[in-house]
Amino acid sequence: MTKASVGPRLIRPTWAEIDVNAFRHNLAAVADHLPRRVKIMAVLKADGYGHGASPLAKAASVLGNRLWGFGVSSVEEGVALREAGLKEKILVLGSLFPFDSFDTVLDHHLIPTVASRASASALVQRAQRRGRPAPCHLKIDTGMGRIGMSPEAFASFPKNPWLQVDGIYTHLACADSASVTAHQLKLFNQTIKGFEKRGESPHVGNSGGVLARPASHYSLVRPGLVLYGIVPWPALGRTIDLRPVLSWKTRVVFLKTVPKGTPLSYGWTWRTRRRSRIATLPVGYADGYRRDLSNKGQVLVKGRRCPVVGRVTMDQILVDVSGLTGVEVGEEVVLLGRQGRDQVRAEEMADWAKTISYEILCGISKRVPRVLT
Repeated sequence: MTKASVGPRLIRPTWAEIDVNAFRHNLAAVADHLPRRVKIMAVLKADGYGHGASPLAKAASVLGNRLWGFGVSSVEEGVALREAGLKEKILVLGSLFPFDSFDTVLDHHLIPTVASRASASALVQRAQRRGRPAPCHLKIDTGMGRIGMSPEAFASFPKNPWLQVDGIYTHLACADSASVTAHQLKLFNQTIKGFEKRGESPHVGNSGGVLARPASHYSLVRPGLVLYGIVPWPALGRTIDLRPVLSWKTRVVFLKTVPKGTPLSYGWTWRTRRRSRIATLPVGYADGYRRDLSNKGQVLVKGRRCPVVGRVTMDQILVDVSGLTGVEVGEEVVLLGRQGRDQVRAEEMADWAKTISYEILCGISKRVPRVLT
């Protein structure tokens, strides 16, 4: 079944399979979708959106010189990639504070984001102490509202010989809106006018921008979700051939037959509507199988959909397998992914839970071993 495991040793039969070849396929598909001059910063935030950042970072070598490097959210994520042996450029996309963290960034040859005069001053001080300019990227806030200099603050941002500014960027707040994106790009282009001629590469395009907003491509893009085989909104699925990278699986650990009207799980929110065969699965909200999926979720057993019945608990869920024959303890169950001719997709699970696919993937907890296939 597996080639290698990442994380806890597999004893409890609940695990996530990571298809490294699917990740490589998605990288190549994104590269083919873009002009050849455009390089790719593979975004590996949140431990590669819950997939496991290090093995996927190593797989990204398939891009060759099209790969700029990697984007991470925090210093810790960047250090973890360095400790795993990655040599490529790594941009820390988050705002760094406390400023002492700049020392760790420079020690591990990471590239920090400078999003304010205060952070620029702190980085300059450390560069001076080390006797060499510090690489960085400047962040401009054009409408996302999280971090970044305002266009007005950027206009008066002083050039400093101790800052080696290799990039300038912003983030699209509504990539699914052509008008909002056009507004942000216009503001960004006006703000950086003249700077790109100094070798300070602009980059804007996230997954939605890569697929739907060519004006956001510049010479570098920052795809995230699409690399894991999922599009940010449904219409984009027609623009590129992607393969989901993660499958989440478990096994039946207990079976019972109960009469009609039997209440199940906490709060008795479900009663059987007929004599029913109920399977217990060793997975729950502590694993990231959201409580919102109570009485809504569906899983695949023998290639057929079976409903989650009763409330999702911390460590276990109940599934009605009454319509199937031959189900036994040990039967493999797919929570997310393909079995037979059917497939439970992250977007579908997100709809049931009234959230987004990003949260489904990132929410699969560390106690679920990741297994490379």
